[in-house]
Amino acid sequence: MVAYSVSLEQLRSAGENARQTTNQYYDMAKKINTTPNNEPIKIGRLRMPIAKAIGRKSADIYVMQNYLQHINNEHPEFKKLGLTAFLYIKSITDNFNQIHKGSGTSLLLVVFNGDKNPVVAVDMNYSIKRGAWEVKTAQIRSNANIKRSEVLWKKP
Repeated sequence: MVAYSVSLEQLRSAGENARQTTNQYYDMAKKINTTPNNEPIKIGRLRMPIAKAIGRKSADIYVMQNYLQHINNEHPEFKKLGLTAFLYIKSITDNFNQIHKGSGTSLLLVVFNGDKNPVVAVDMNYSIKRGAWEVKTAQIRSNANIKRSEVLWKKP
């Protein structure tokens, strides 16, 4: 397996830089605090070349406020990295280098670093109702866990 040069520290740094220097991220983070639980928040896009390569739809990626709250509550490891669930997810949607098949129809966007670094993943499903990908959960997963899932795409 090829190791990629994106580490958890780089993800944390990317999230921190995004929080400090990018108005778009600031506006998105601000929107999270005022968004009702049923309104989606756009955080990225599964682009056409990648979607075509894996036989899935190209569409925007959204997360719901209630999923962000769930992720913040159930995964305290993000706080140890100095990240909120939003910044963690945004960092992965901006930096993923693999896509794996998740359970059912879900996809795992993965930042894979090789055998010595933890794998970080976002689990998402396609919503026909919204015509978009929806983030369902986010977590740091072990290499063994990720290696058990089918690789659909790798960054060249």
